[in-house]
Amino acid sequence: MLTKSQIEILYQKYLDIIRLETIELGCAPTEVRHLIGRLGEFYCALKTNGTLAKEINQHGFDVISEDGRRISVKTTAQIGNFVSINKKTLDKVDDLMILQYVNNELQIIYYDKIENATQDCRIWKDNFELDISRAKKMALNKK
Repeated sequence: MLTKSQIEILYQKYLDIIRLETIELGCAPTEVRHLIGRLGEFYCALKTNGTLAKEINQHGFDVISEDGRRISVKTTAQIGNFVSINKKTLDKVDDLMILQYVNNELQIIYYDKIENATQDCRIWKDNFELDISRAKKMALNKK
């Protein structure tokens, strides 16, 4: 298990690499989605005082919060469109955190129980598709 200080170090290093790729090398943030996805997992672990799942690509969830809740983290650099949620692994997830990478920063746009997110999703094959703008509205209505 990684310690909080190790996660903080990894978060900063990934953020530095993403900034190098996007600012210095001119890559679009959507082209480094694998890096942004991992950055989001570190961010979630830090925000929830949690830890990363024991396995890389753990089925269903990415982070275990301090209080033991299993969190699926979806990180995107897209302004519109949707995030996919696998229907087959819903029983392995408690919460959903959606992060958006904008202006070289991560912002939480949704964080709540997974079942609240899937109520208003469209379905495509084995996935729920949650519209990003809908997720933002749901988060605002929760406040």
